[in-house]
Amino acid sequence: MLGFNFKDQVVWITASGSGIGLAIAKRFAGEGAKLVICDIDKFALKDAKTELEELGAAEVLSVEYDASELSSIKKVFDTLMERFGRIDVLVNNAGVAGPTSPIQDVDPEAWDYTLAVNLRGPFYTIKLVTPVMKEQGGGRIVNIASQSGKVPLVNRTAYCSSKMGVIGLTRTVALELGRSNITVNAVCPGSVAGPRLDFVFEAVAQGKGLPVEMIKEIHYATAAIPEAVESSQVADAVLFLADKNLSSAITGIDLNVNNGSSMY
Repeated sequence: MLGFNFKDQVVWITASGSGIGLAIAKRFAGEGAKLVICDIDKFALKDAKTELEELGAAEVLSVEYDASELSSIKKVFDTLMERFGRIDVLVNNAGVAGPTSPIQDVDPEAWDYTLAVNLRGPFYTIKLVTPVMKEQGGGRIVNIASQSGKVPLVNRTAYCSSKMGVIGLTRTVALELGRSNITVNAVCPGSVAGPRLDFVFEAVAQGKGLPVEMIKEIHYATAAIPEAVESSQVADAVLFLADKNLSSAITGIDLNVNNGSSMY
């Protein structure tokens, strides 16, 4: 029977105090990994650290940070290298929704912030870990992109552009680092269950003057499996792509975890 193998591996997961990032961290904790978690919310980070230690993580290093600031990202990297001296898996999970406006109304500062978190952040973390992974003989990088990195959304230019950029970054860096035994892949979640998705449904329903349940029905109408994705399902895909044995021949892909709401 095949199984994951992350015991004592050092895994850095950005924006891992809650949501998808925490779900991913929980799965790695259950496999005995040494975790580096970071988040802008110091209270969520504290709670996450306690929970991950209880789940069996070998060690948990938590660092408060701002995903939009390069110096803050560098602080996390420097701290993890001082503690562990290596990095086996990098999961770029940090992301923001960005402005929801027609292009003519998008604030350039909001555009810049969205790209800073969603695209510049993964670029910079990969830039930092690449020399370390090369020196130690390999590593695994998994970027959290989005279904919206393939299927554009109206009034979401910053978000969709940034996630399309993450897919392009993934493919390009995979080609560049493959000969160094470093794989680089992306996971593209669809609509993930949780407070954020509930808020979106309620906002759309209010804007259209329709019941929330009708909005949900319309939203899932074209999906093969008409329901939301669970954070744990995204985490399973991440662990598969991060496992050095199970996915050793897979690099440069963008794996949909979206219940078949898009199939390319």
